[in-house]
Amino acid sequence: MDLSYLTIPIFQRALAAGCILSALLALLGVLVTARGLAYLGDGLSHAAFGGIALGMFLGLSTPLVLAIPFTALAAIAIGALRRRGGLRSDVAMAILFAVCFAAGVVLLRKAKRTQSTFDPEQLLFGNILMVGSDDLTIVLGIAGVVLVFMLFGWTRIAYATFDEELARLSGIEVGWLESALLALLAAVVVAAIRLAGVVLVSAFLVIPAAAGRLLGRTLGGVVGWAMLAGIAGVLTGFVVAHELEWPEGASIVLTLASMFAIAVGFRRVARGAP
Repeated sequence: MDLSYLTIPIFQRALAAGCILSALLALLGVLVTARGLAYLGDGLSHAAFGGIALGMFLGLSTPLVLAIPFTALAAIAIGALRRRGGLRSDVAMAILFAVCFAAGVVLLRKAKRTQSTFDPEQLLFGNILMVGSDDLTIVLGIAGVVLVFMLFGWTRIAYATFDEELARLSGIEVGWLESALLALLAAVVVAAIRLAGVVLVSAFLVIPAAAGRLLGRTLGGVVGWAMLAGIAGVLTGFVVAHELEWPEGASIVLTLASMFAIAVGFRRVARGAP
């Protein structure tokens, strides 16, 4: 197996961005799925499509600059609807994100050709090799914000995740924490559109988190296993894609699914199941 291509900068940028984003999505995925919001990743990717399309329509060379706050606002709106009731969050999300996606289709049709490195096919299916220096800088910035937020708020976030009512009675600003968490998730999902596109990006949020829950015994253990699975999935899937000439995003998702199957098997063996 010849891995000499990994010395080329374009491949190094792709792997660096892929590993960082998959680790962040795994971390946030554990917290989101524990709240019963596993479907949010798919919805946010549709909202991100609308935000990126709007940026392209306005002629921005880096549509992510507009798509990140656009998607973050959509995520916060869904969180507010979930907390205040009146309309089920999954219904509200389905309506909002369908509108965002439809608006994105219209905006892409009307957008003029710009210096943007996005195109409709990349939006839907991703192309990790198109990660540029500006994209990697944005990813590193997002990673820094997420890590600082987790460093200072981890205890309260974990408390609110597993016992929201008691956390609220203890004086923890549950609504603010959830809004911040969803906004950060939106930013990571938007950046990860490069990785697997609108169609597959939710897999990076759900599959590593599910594998982590099978292997970890504590919240820290679950997060650690999930992040490890996410990073290993990117590295292995990328090499498999290059060797077999598969699309990188799809290859990584299939690799993650294989790792989840292994985690299921390991859990059954550990429990002594036949």
